[in-house]
Amino acid sequence: MIVGKGLLAQAFTPHFGTSPDIVIFASGVSNSLESRLEEFERERALLLHSLSRGGGRFVYFSSCGVTAAESELSLYMRHKRSMESLVLGTPGGLVLRLPQVVGRTDNPHTLTNFLRNHIVSGEHFTVWAQAERNLVDIDDVVKIGVRLTNEPPIGVTAISIAAARSSPMPHIVKIFERVLGRSANCSFVQKGAPMVIDTALVESLSAKLSIDLGDGYIDRVIERYYAPSLYGGAGDATTDSNAWTTSS
Repeated sequence: MIVGKGLLAQAFTPHFGTSPDIVIFASGVSNSLESRLEEFERERALLLHSLSRGGGRFVYFSSCGVTAAESELSLYMRHKRSMESLVLGTPGGLVLRLPQVVGRTDNPHTLTNFLRNHIVSGEHFTVWAQAERNLVDIDDVVKIGVRLTNEPPIGVTAISIAAARSSPMPHIVKIFERVLGRSANCSFVQKGAPMVIDTALVESLSAKLSIDLGDGYIDRVIERYYAPSLYGGAGDATTDSNAWTTSS
């Protein structure tokens, strides 16, 4: 059973759409800048309703940003941490934490679509020079997520699926400039922080699945979805903690 209609939900439907004993919860608040309490309550109510059905495996998609210090958590990340607690307190609950998931979507507000559209149009934007972000291909999320759902590791119920290393925002901008063959009209401000993600478990699993999450991974993901000859409306499904760019 799939709860949700977005990129993640669609990607997992072929695998678990008709499964009677596996629930993939891919719905709720997806914008990390959200501050309306009613939006958080809406997801909470839907999650509690889905959990009340009981039985089997229950998979919830969270954010890699929830592991930050309590004082650094945004309202969105506090909400995600609260939702994780509900899932992990349920038998069969499994939390898959994600960074920016890149796939085909027309949403202009995602990180990668934002960068692509602003660079192509020449519109000015500001980049947080000290911020890091982590990109992962939706196809790899599905391959790894399906394996973890069907064969969850013993004693581990919250797992991050991400590239082995996060990249500074200026580096991500440079990759886009190279792939698009255009210079970005942007300025940099000294704001942001590193994005540290524990990927040891998923790196071990990805090797068994012939997925290389190491050096050059983020470059390959951007090239796959944003090379001019291939572009048809790509983007990332989630936006993680902290601002990274603003347009002006």
